[in-house]
Amino acid sequence: MGAKDLFSLSGERILITGAAGGIGSAAAEACALLGAEVVLADVVPVEELRDELRSRGAQAHCHVASTTDRAGIEALVAKWQPLDAAVDCAGIYPLGDWLTDPDWDAVFRKVLEVNLIGPLNLARAVMTGMMERRKGRIVLVGSVAARSGGAAAGTQAHYVAAKGGVHSLVRWLSRRAIGHNVLVNGIAPGPVDTRMNEGAGHDVRALPMGRMGHPDEIGWPIAFLCAPASSYISGAVLDVNGGTFVG
Repeated sequence: MGAKDLFSLSGERILITGAAGGIGSAAAEACALLGAEVVLADVVPVEELRDELRSRGAQAHCHVASTTDRAGIEALVAKWQPLDAAVDCAGIYPLGDWLTDPDWDAVFRKVLEVNLIGPLNLARAVMTGMMERRKGRIVLVGSVAARSGGAAAGTQAHYVAAKGGVHSLVRWLSRRAIGHNVLVNGIAPGPVDTRMNEGAGHDVRALPMGRMGHPDEIGWPIAFLCAPASSYISGAVLDVNGGTFVG
């Protein structure tokens, strides 16, 4: 296999959830530019991104779907089988004080539902088919917050706990899938300049690079984890945080 082929996703079909968000959109664009057929899903319409990718020659499709709806995500996966890779970028990042916010416990449950149960639902939907075909990649988005306890003043316990669960889930899934040539990995972004991070209290002056990350700087590493070049990586959570956490 030539060096160029190691980073090619030509002929691959990749499902990307949370595709309307900054990281999800960037991951979809990166995978599409490497030749993948991308299936975009989010709780809001993503026709604009689909049309943009099509205008650049990519094969792109879109659906309104939520990873929190197990039956719904299973139906979406069934529609697009076979899938060569699945990437979960869906997530929420609510602010609020765990000691004083009267609705915080309900928010905690919602964060776990979206940020932890959602990735589990997606993995459960795609893994059996991938294992039967002995080919597949699953990439789940964690967070530097799961490493450090949170890089911003506004980071809440529910987010840290859910993303820590994602990191553990990556390792658990990898152990069950690796013998069938299905690779499961995660990525732990640092502070990224997305709509979700607005108002989170990030002080860019305190960040090692003096700036937040750009969604593209997360999207390309995600594409790498779907590409042949990453063929000996499984059970890893790749830190892409601009030096915010080193450990």
